[in-house]
Amino acid sequence: MIFGYFDYLILGILIFLNIKFRRNNFEIGIGCILGGLVFGLVLPIISMVFELAIVQSIGGWMDSFEVAYVYFKFPIYWTIGLAQVIVTGIKFYSLKKDSR
Repeated sequence: MIFGYFDYLILGILIFLNIKFRRNNFEIGIGCILGGLVFGLVLPIISMVFELAIVQSIGGWMDSFEVAYVYFKFPIYWTIGLAQVIVTGIKFYSLKKDSR
């Protein structure tokens, strides 16, 4: 299972925040750097820790190949972060165009 409970929670929160702040004016600045750091490093590591804790609590694993899929958390979160950048860029430029 490549998506765990934590991943579904993060996706739900992200979708909720995108809907909630759809029409708000915002500036691109430090939030982009913070978002890149969060989606590039912090969230994948937290997701890996949760997933490995769940596997360990179920009974552990026999070898490392059983939990090798947790390394795919990084490209998954990089893709989600890239999609978020695209959505944010579209919102930013459409709001900027409307304000002219």
